Amino acid sequence: MERSGKYMYLGLPVLGSLFYLLYLYTASIDMVYSDYIRLIQSYLPDVWNPEKFFVPDLLTRIPVNYLERAVNVTWFGYSVMFDRLLGVLGFGLSALCIGSYARRHSLGMGWYTVMMLVMFSLNKWEMLYNGTGWAHFLAFACFFYNYLVFDRVYSGRGKKGDMRRLFFLPAVITIGVAGPYCAIYSMTLILAALFVIAGKRLLVRRISGQAGARPEKGRAFNRPEKGRISNMQAAGIIFCTVWPLIAYMWSDSQAVYEHSGAVEIPLMTALGQQPEFFLKFFLKSFASMIFGVELIHRRMSQVPDMVWCLAGLLVLGSYVLALWMNFRYGLAEKTILPLMLLAGGGMNHLLVLASRWIFMPNDSYGMSSRYALQYQVGILGILLTFALVWKQSKDNNTHCPRAVRVMAVTAAGVLLAGNLLTTAEEFSFGKHRKYHNEMEVKEIVLNFENETDDTLKAALEYRKDGIREALTILKENGWNIFGDNSKSPTP
Repeated sequence: MERSGKYMYLGLPVLGSLFYLLYLYTASIDMVYSDYIRLIQSYLPDVWNPEKFFVPDLLTRIPVNYLERAVNVTWFGYSVMFDRLLGVLGFGLSALCIGSYARRHSLGMGWYTVMMLVMFSLNKWEMLYNGTGWAHFLAFACFFYNYLVFDRVYSGRGKKGDMRRLFFLPAVITIGVAGPYCAIYSMTLILAALFVIAGKRLLVRRISGQAGARPEKGRAFNRPEKGRISNMQAAGIIFCTVWPLIAYMWSDSQAVYEHSGAVEIPLMTALGQQPEFFLKFFLKSFASMIFGVELIHRRMSQVPDMVWCLAGLLVLGSYVLALWMNFRYGLAEKTILPLMLLAGGGMNHLLVLASRWIFMPNDSYGMSSRYALQYQVGILGILLTFALVWKQSKDNNTHCPRAVRVMAVTAAGVLLAGNLLTTAEEFSFGKHRKYHNEMEVKEIVLNFENETDDTLKAALEYRKDGIREALTILKENGWNIFGDNSKSPTP
């Protein structure tokens, strides 16, 4: 029985990845659209040209993309499906990191199954479907691995070389893979290192002031040597995290961004004029972790906005409950990964609000499936916290009030039910996406010389000019929809 449980920690991420591949098979065809038009114009056909690599805003373009793009063009004829498969692989690696943590802490299979079902929700279908985001899935796998190494060292279970990894991983990940997500990743590492320094002092002070006193009820771990990371090492981690972040920020300052449909008024002016917009935007972004925005639009369009704000409050309350449980039940003194995930998820909500309020009055913009990958970090932190407290109360007979257990199970149940509904809706809708592309869009693309610019923009979901030029490059080289389909990988 114990051995089968160990296989489950590995098996569920594999099954989840296979499910994503099945979704892509039923919902997509191997044809460029949207962001691919910009990439074709910028990098094709000479993908091995170093002048296109060594640009001032290199880091914002994510260096690993250049190698992958060259491989894709050379061996797979610029296949969108190849990018999508890499995205699924990257996400599977993220799940394996969570599985590794769950196995190390012997979390119950019930809680672990809930985590995997929520994690492999189709609430992030847009990221899966649009292959250009494959590197983002890889980035989050790298983030989770770095957090896992930090947690191992923090809890005193570090492997040989883990401390060295904590010093060089931030530079490799930030410069090579992270792209625009490096800010939250870096801040999470910095906050974790600061917590090691500040938390150690507070714990020593508290215990020294309670010499001879009995531990508080509910405390399962109460000793000053909790951290296996010295203050000097924590400071070194901060330094090794900050300098690549500064390098990225310099590179980002060289980039030029265009936001179609954005308002052009100062933040404080907008906040003063419509404060309720910011509150609704923020709360509805949390609600998107229960119900995907497409499910809402297609099945629940008559539901008042207040319901989604209340749903957002429920998720926000789950954050607060999980944060409290980490300290009340001593989890933070044994493991820091749940706290890191909670911090990352919360900061991602704030970052999306700070960067996307410009699309007002659309207060549902933050619910887009493209942000689900970022938000889900915090949901995993919530569920890990609930699972750890549940196991601790069972194994160590630690008192956990019934009210707390009911709130935790209710929050987890709502998250699970909402994500299952979202997944079922998107999976069933996927065949319509594939039919539309095969029967309508494909014909337009193959006959692009005779189509109007407006028709091409609508079909390929790309509002800017240059579609005709991009498709000409593909046709002249026999790539993608104009090439040999036998080169394209199939899910």
